[in-house]
Amino acid sequence: MAKIISMAGWRELKAQAMQSAPSLECPQCASVVAALNVDADSTTTYRCAGHGHRALTWRINSDGDMLRGATGQRYY
Repeated sequence: MAKIISMAGWRELKAQAMQSAPSLECPQCASVVAALNVDADSTTTYRCAGHGHRALTWRINSDGDMLRGATGQRYY
C-alpha cells in the first residue's frame, strides 16, 4: 500500500522534469527540439522529426555528454 501512495505523484514529477529540461538544437538541421523524456538518472532523450521518415533521436546524460544518436541511429 505504501508503494502505491509513494507513486501517486509520479506523473506530476515527470512533467516537472520534462519542463525543466533545456531545449537543444538538432545536430543535423539546427532546429530547436524540446525534451522527449527524462529518466530517473537525469538522462534526457531528444527527438527531431524534421528528417523525413527517420527521426533523429539522441540522449544526453547529466554531464552534458551525448550518449548515442548523433549518427541518426533510432531507439526502439
